[in-house]
Amino acid sequence: MLYRTIGNRRTVSALCLGTMNFGGTTDRETATAILDRFVAAGGTFIDTANNYGQWTGDAGESEELIGRWMRSRGNRDQLVVATKCGAKTTVPGNPDDEHWEGLGAAVIESAVKDSLTRLGVDRIDLYYAHIDNRSTPLEETVGAFGRLAAEGVVDLIGCSNITSWRLERARQLAADQGVAQYSVVQQRYTYLWPSPLAQDGLQRLGSPHLPNAGVEHFDYLNEHRDLTLVAYSPLLAGSYSHPERPFPAERGYAHPTAYMRFEVLRQVAQELGATPNQVVLAWMLHQDPVVIPLFGASSVSQLDEALDAVEIRLDAEQMDRLNKA
Repeated sequence: MLYRTIGNRRTVSALCLGTMNFGGTTDRETATAILDRFVAAGGTFIDTANNYGQWTGDAGESEELIGRWMRSRGNRDQLVVATKCGAKTTVPGNPDDEHWEGLGAAVIESAVKDSLTRLGVDRIDLYYAHIDNRSTPLEETVGAFGRLAAEGVVDLIGCSNITSWRLERARQLAADQGVAQYSVVQQRYTYLWPSPLAQDGLQRLGSPHLPNAGVEHFDYLNEHRDLTLVAYSPLLAGSYSHPERPFPAERGYAHPTAYMRFEVLRQVAQELGATPNQVVLAWMLHQDPVVIPLFGASSVSQLDEALDAVEIRLDAEQMDRLNKA
């Protein structure tokens, strides 16, 4: 395993295990086997959220499963567990975004207590504002997260699904208030470029899921090395390795340039005797500024495929071809 530093003080595995479906479509036995294998391979960074499970069952299922697993294994102190608030539904059975809890101060204070209970911990290692909420004053959200950090309820704080200008504004507001700044940003990011037209259309339609980490995010990361990008959905739900799963058009990945870029990825994978999934993860791990891929697995074999990506070394010529495709 490779390791990285987040928040200038916490060492984490360079791969982060996403647990969105744990306890739901990924049953408890399988989820437990995946968690055990991840830790055995040196993994320490685990990602969950207080709303995970609400699409197929009860919100919080993933947190509860992870909490029980940590207690049974006695490994809490070896892990960095991230969770989130803001996108949990207030109407059980209806997870549509108009019913989300939001990021008001009272919601944050209540949500963190519930997550602490479900996880069975006395402090959360990394706590995210799940999806930027424009209906709540940013000053209020930043202040609430800053107080949690000051009180020791959480260690590091972060945000996800946010534009670069809102991220900058949030960090400046934290500095003005004298509270902790976001030190991790979690964005959708993968090897393929999404169509700008499709991404712009999602925003105009009011989609809460903002565009990938893009040029402006990376410009900001280059200027602020105390901030780390955690990249979710790096493998596009298996589309790189399974022809029967086309690139998701609704996210803007099904266009001619994407297929041309994928062809170069496929060629490099063949040269290395690796899978396209592994090359995507390896490409991310070779980047500067640091990118931590956050991937999900529904079986131990899928997990093992991803874990093997840390052994792949891309030379300068291969990185150049991948970057310029």
